[in-house]
Amino acid sequence: MSGRPMTETRYPWLIALVVSAGIPSSSLAQSFLPITEEAGECTVQLREILRLGAPGDPGTIGSRPEITRTAEGDYIVASVENRGELLLFDSAGAFLEVLGGNGDGPGEYRVPGRIRPGSDGSLRILDLVNRRITHLPPNEGLPETTDIRSLHGLDFVTLAAGQRHAVSGFGQFDDALSATTEIVGSDGVRLASLGTVPVASWVVNFFRAPVALDGQRRVWTTRAGEYGFEAWDPAQDGGPLTRLVGEPAWFDPGPPQPGAPVTAPAPSIVISLRFDRGLLWAGTWVADEDWEAGAGAAPSPLELDRLLDTMLDVIDPESGRLIARSRRDGALRGTGDDALLFGVREEGGIARAVIFEPVLSGRGCPSSVEPGM
Repeated sequence: MSGRPMTETRYPWLIALVVSAGIPSSSLAQSFLPITEEAGECTVQLREILRLGAPGDPGTIGSRPEITRTAEGDYIVASVENRGELLLFDSAGAFLEVLGGNGDGPGEYRVPGRIRPGSDGSLRILDLVNRRITHLPPNEGLPETTDIRSLHGLDFVTLAAGQRHAVSGFGQFDDALSATTEIVGSDGVRLASLGTVPVASWVVNFFRAPVALDGQRRVWTTRAGEYGFEAWDPAQDGGPLTRLVGEPAWFDPGPPQPGAPVTAPAPSIVISLRFDRGLLWAGTWVADEDWEAGAGAAPSPLELDRLLDTMLDVIDPESGRLIARSRRDGALRGTGDDALLFGVREEGGIARAVIFEPVLSGRGCPSSVEPGM
């Protein structure tokens, strides 16, 4: 793959998540930190854990699945192709059973999205169409739901022992279509807004605006249309506590061009966030520069994944220092437990999910985050 900077949009159809509007002023931020561009000898390595989706399994992994690992070590897969049914696999990747069903009732889903596991064995499942978060207690307790109402949620994290959620997505606020992260109570009432950004238009698909929690219980969000991240105290007003902003030559947010199909990803979009031992891990999709656009129809969703690369960055949020940067061929996504990454591959005519554990490797890595520490 070429290392040439992307100074213009070379793939007019490789655009799906569109953000074109003003970006909030940084004047509210208490700390502004530029992200450095030199990572030294530390890199991100991916260890393959297992693969999900054998030929004899029911349902399908799908082209845009959501996956999480439960507290027991099992794996749950949701995909649009399976409608409201969730596929459960054991820790070795063997299929166990189908959970849920398609519908609006308790334990049913229209388009299940992000799945967040609890340490007590519970699950919380975001439904993109029903616009609610379903809480499945451990030991097969009765499901409970949080209606997020006017917000089209794409990702979420749970706060304060389940009494609040930070939900990122988009919706109509003050008569304007906006990207936003909202603090929502267990009753669905909006309690606060973190960085609402009016946008001119959206091409909506199954890509999320990632959100994460750090060890200080701060909520981290992405910057719309930028390679940047913000830390918020969900209990306080007054803007972000920290802004991290970089200007890597490979980041290309658009703008959109006419005729972009809804199945195509943006040239560059931050797709995953997580925290591990005090460091921010970010995954960003970028167009594969080795591929040349043709004049034919847009590729299938699985082929789209192969036409993307994933930049994996590890950043010190206290200084903005880039700890590690690695480029991975293919599209990688985050899982609901924030500890793993996965990609979708076609094998023998079926879609399979390949699960990876990301670790730091190299002499330049901080000793406190070396593998096995």
